[in-house]
Order: sequence, then structure tokens, then C-alpha cells
Amino acid sequence: MARKVNLSKKIEKIKAQLDELSAEIANGSQKEEVVVEQKIKISDIDFEGEELATLIKIQNRLMRVIQAKIKN
Repeated sequence: MARKVNLSKKIEKIKAQLDELSAEIANGSQKEEVVVEQKIKISDIDFEGEELATLIKIQNRLMRVIQAKIKN
């Protein structure tokens, strides 16, 4: 025996979920914060207090900047 499926109910549920997602995306794009870049002096950073992972990220970024400057 075949089972009858009411597709209109499923479609309505999916449509409601899509409407919620689109509303969240629209609200999220309006609530974006403006990030202001701040220049930090190297002398102000406490390298001794930083974690190893943070220090490695800083080192990698510095290396990329140095390599880019050398190429130019």
C-alpha cells in the first residue's frame, strides 16, 4: 500500500524556515559593526605574557609582510 504524503504542508514548513533565515540574514547585515583599525606599537605588546599560539600567529603575519616587502 502506498502512503499518501501531503506535500503542501512540507512546502509550507520549508517556506517558513526560508523566510526566517532570510529575515535573520537581512537583520544581521544591518547590525554589522564598523571595525576601526588601530595601530599598535610593538613596544606596547607584552610578548612574555602572550600564549605560544598567539606568538606564532604574529610571527607568521610578520613573515608574510616582510616577504611581500622584499618582492616589491
